Amino acid sequence: MENDILEKSYIPFQCLVISTLNRLNVEGITTAQYEILDALAENGSKTTTELAALRGISQSGTSKLTKRLLDKNYIVQNKSGTDRRSYDISITSDGRDFLNRAEKFRRELLGTIETALSEQEREVFAALCRKIVASSGKGKV
Repeated sequence: MENDILEKSYIPFQCLVISTLNRLNVEGITTAQYEILDALAENGSKTTTELAALRGISQSGTSKLTKRLLDKNYIVQNKSGTDRRSYDISITSDGRDFLNRAEKFRRELLGTIETALSEQEREVFAALCRKIVASSGKGKV
């Protein structure tokens, strides 16, 4: 019985989140690629090895993620000044513009949540989000 109530409550919320994400995803950027852009914006230029370590994935996996970002001109690769065998990867102005558009959608969704919930409800919602993410073993809390 409780699962029915949860499912009936969750499905419309999931649709709201997905519709917001789908408007962003028309650019064809995956969540993993978004995280690469976000890491570069936050931490500055990184090598493939450094990005792989930040993301907790292989260098070959990171290379595959960055290829699409290179194709879209969201990042650039330049020969490392310290190691001739590696490249420094940096976010471009197009990549920053993408993150700004993503931030707009995130703020829109958060605005919907803030409008619908009282301050106390938002605190509970935030705690529940952290708990769910922590128990999933994915993402940062």
